[in-house]
Amino acid sequence: MKKDGKYRYTLQFGSQTDEEYQAGELLERLGNKKSAVIIAALNEYMITHPELQSPYCKIEVKVGSNFSQDRVEQIVRTIIEEKMALLQLSGTATPKAEKATETLEKDVVTMLDNLDLFG
Repeated sequence: MKKDGKYRYTLQFGSQTDEEYQAGELLERLGNKKSAVIIAALNEYMITHPELQSPYCKIEVKVGSNFSQDRVEQIVRTIIEEKMALLQLSGTATPKAEKATETLEKDVVTMLDNLDLFG
């Protein structure tokens, strides 16, 4: 909003991703010098993206997942391995449980193969 010849904006964003956290920490350290850095950054961005200067430019913001498919697979596998280790430690590793483990492992592989449906 422009008022009395000055632009004034309120900015708020989360700190869930590394990018948000890093940006937030930088802005915190800048104190009262935030405006100069934001102006410089935006002008540099507009130089590399001159289409933003056009009044007909459609601005689209795409927010992607912070996790790659490999990272999601790693998380799922870790969780399952932890659960399986707990089952084995608790003494429930019977032949029936071992068969269930094999079935579960096959199901996990199938699930991980289908993760690209959500990407």
